[in-house]
Amino acid sequence: MRIVTLNTWKNEGRYDRRLVLMAQALGELAPDVVCLQEAFQAEGFDTAAFLGDALGLAVSVEAARRKVRLHAGQSLDSVSGLAILSRGSPQARGRIALPSDPADGERIAQWIQAAPDLRILNLHLTHLRGPDAADLRGRQLAAALAAATSPGSGLLVVGDFNAPATAPELAAVAAGLDPSAPPTLQGERAGSARHAAPAIDHAVLVDAGPWRIVLRFRGLDQPDAEGWFPSDHAAIVVDLQRA
Repeated sequence: MRIVTLNTWKNEGRYDRRLVLMAQALGELAPDVVCLQEAFQAEGFDTAAFLGDALGLAVSVEAARRKVRLHAGQSLDSVSGLAILSRGSPQARGRIALPSDPADGERIAQWIQAAPDLRILNLHLTHLRGPDAADLRGRQLAAALAAATSPGSGLLVVGDFNAPATAPELAAVAAGLDPSAPPTLQGERAGSARHAAPAIDHAVLVDAGPWRIVLRFRGLDQPDAEGWFPSDHAAIVVDLQRA
């Protein structure tokens, strides 16, 4: 089973172009599950629906972080939530309210039962910085894990953790993280300023159950012929296999 996680960068940058690039690059990966963060949705625009249709995958959306955003010169009431695209409707699904800070806004987690013995948890932890924010990320992670864990089922946790593998607040999942993973933040276009910071997007098998990760790599990190990336985040791709 191939799972991809990608922060889609809301409607920033050249959104229409990026949608096409995301669809093309994801299509080449042929994923069974795609977990999206910052999935933009407003009247006439829907990142998750567009990608689901392009890939032929069922779409499970959890809207969050509602606000007015500027898009193509118009102020639109929009959301920037989570979405999971899957090959067939999930056997079960859920939304988890996470601790939040007014300076950051609503944070949620999302899960689906992708197989009888595998649950996938989609996260986007707070982007705030400082000691209080690190503590908040830790509490958000703990709340998501507690709510998503299911006896007898493996648990794959993916998403934008907004913290490197070595961050203390990720201690609960640190055993499955790779501190040497390449950065996942990238500029909007090749040649623009890139972030050299450690990876903040992760995929970790917290409770393996009968599953194991047999392949892990970075995806959607190649620009098109004119130098544009699909998103300002690279994707993380993992292949799972029953042990």
